[in-house]
Amino acid sequence: MTLTREERARLAALARIMIPGGAGQPGAADLRLQDTPVEEVLRIDSSRLAPLRRFLALKGETDDLPAIEALAQRDPEGFGALSIVLANAYFMQPEVRRAIGYPGQEARDSSVGLNAEDMELVSDVTRRGAVYRTA
Repeated sequence: MTLTREERARLAALARIMIPGGAGQPGAADLRLQDTPVEEVLRIDSSRLAPLRRFLALKGETDDLPAIEALAQRDPEGFGALSIVLANAYFMQPEVRRAIGYPGQEARDSSVGLNAEDMELVSDVTRRGAVYRTA
């Protein structure tokens, strides 16, 4: 599932424009998203690889957002794959999560913080127990 050197270079150019960073948040170039982060996303969701590769192979400039938008018009599905892969790779990075104040998914006790009114709302369901049908 590894991208070629040329695909990574193209991806890096696109990511640099699409995720420039600023206001205390790192940019794509700072995080080298085109390497391990993107590979991890593609390992988790390999369905994005083919449309991503197709988009990266499009001929055209990537110097600014209007140029990237022009490419997106030519291959909306490929651009969608690029956007999803980059966003996922970006927000998986600890530096980004720290910058936005998001610690990541955490297991929490759902009853913590419930007041008496909340408990009254769920008491019938809690008393009844699980209800489901078997297939």
